[in-house]
Amino acid sequence: MALASTIIHPYFGMTLWEPLGESAVSLTLNEAGYVVEQSNTAINRAVDRGVIKAKLQRRGKTRLRKVGPAELRFLAISGEVERKLTPAGRRKVYEAMRRLSTDAHRLEVGVMSFQLVDVDRRIAERLKRLQEIKTLVGEAADAEPVLRGVNVPVYEIAALTRGQTVAEIVEDYPGLTPAQVEAAVEYAQVYPKAGRPLPARSLKRMLSDMATSGAWDVEGDGEPIEPRQIP
Repeated sequence: MALASTIIHPYFGMTLWEPLGESAVSLTLNEAGYVVEQSNTAINRAVDRGVIKAKLQRRGKTRLRKVGPAELRFLAISGEVERKLTPAGRRKVYEAMRRLSTDAHRLEVGVMSFQLVDVDRRIAERLKRLQEIKTLVGEAADAEPVLRGVNVPVYEIAALTRGQTVAEIVEDYPGLTPAQVEAAVEYAQVYPKAGRPLPARSLKRMLSDMATSGAWDVEGDGEPIEPRQIP
């Protein structure tokens, strides 16, 4: 019984995870959600409920939960698996996936068969894109992530996309490119910032909006105001 709808392609043993390497794939749950295109909530729920396993990694005082290739592959086919298998059947598929080499693009569990070439291709594409996003982002002196080359805060640009078009943002920030705006949005999605939401309009646009609305117009009867001496 073939549950996956993908087609095997003749890669002759070529691994779709190169040049990343199997050992290099260790992602936080937010990163995993980005790669398999699922919400952070869904990925955290899968770990909390024991659907997939995560390893704990310490980073200073923070403990991060991380997953690897097997978890990414299982999450990528989880929708189809959940529709057609019992919880026990899903566990068997997951455990078999954990034993499968990343060089193998077909998984067989009893009478079930999963073709993984297209799944692996998409994961590799998203991993590559995640790396590209990271290369476009650096750190300012205060450790705030900024877009390289323009030194503009990433979260500031990402927030502006809620109220402005990409063209408007690029116009407001000379030197910024549409590709950098897109990278800022994706970075903020993977690494969300805690705290109050940032403004959805640039200062330039907010001042222009206020002027257009007449917020600075002085109302009165038109008579001049005489100076008055303070005793």
